[in-house]
Amino acid sequence: MKRRSVEPVYSMCVQPSFIIGTYNEDGTCNFAPITWVSATGVGSDKYMLVISMFGSKRTKQNVIRERKFSANLVNTSMLPLMDYFGTKHKAGDDEAEPEYGVGVGEALDVPTLDDSPWVYECEVAEAVQTGESTTFFCHIRNIQMDENLVCEDTFDVDLTVLDPVIYSGRYHSLGKMLGKIGDFRMKAYEDTSDRKAILSKFHRNVVIMYALLFIGVIVSFIGGLTVLSNPAALIVGLLLVFVSIFFGFASGAIFCPFCGGIISRQGFGEYCRHCGEKIY
Repeated sequence: MKRRSVEPVYSMCVQPSFIIGTYNEDGTCNFAPITWVSATGVGSDKYMLVISMFGSKRTKQNVIRERKFSANLVNTSMLPLMDYFGTKHKAGDDEAEPEYGVGVGEALDVPTLDDSPWVYECEVAEAVQTGESTTFFCHIRNIQMDENLVCEDTFDVDLTVLDPVIYSGRYHSLGKMLGKIGDFRMKAYEDTSDRKAILSKFHRNVVIMYALLFIGVIVSFIGGLTVLSNPAALIVGLLLVFVSIFFGFASGAIFCPFCGGIISRQGFGEYCRHCGEKIY
């Protein structure tokens, strides 16, 4: 692929579209479209929502004052609302208001949009000022998701069901779900000599590791029974056990040869749970 260099004036930032819900000082609901939304990890299974706002818009002031808000994911059917909330102040208050339902968060007192298939209820933990932009790092106190969406684990979210609007200067939608992590590496190695060589070496190392471990356990058991008359057997057996563990780590026998994760088998012990790769 040939590329060319251009000035950094192009805004090709692929961003999900959200409508942020806050309360004004008089208690009325305020909704505004924001696309500078992302996430960052803060622990093994924890993450925070990160949202940036420019200037001094009312929504930004509400978030600074209340330190909480809802982030309502916009799907393609909500584009009229996205445009309405994004342009109503420019067009004037006489513009016809589309119909939309408003709810309230289950964990936080924040206004939510009934039409959104995925809603974050967020509480601000920290705000960082960069020029005229403020970036909020937020605890996610609750997520409301479309009841038709079924997630088996943290990352098993089918975005084609949510049908989100992606913004990069213009609106875009998603096509189809292509797969999960490891699917394409697996396909690249499938039925190839490289794949067979990788698995052959892996299986050989696994056999060696378990053979050393088995012999070590047997010798240790025998040495344990005759520790007074034959303590050397116990020492040799334990050494073989430690050697088998060391060999397993050093040779990669306890790691998936394709994704590098510690093997956690699924199904009939044939697939790596991390990447789905067939290893036996």
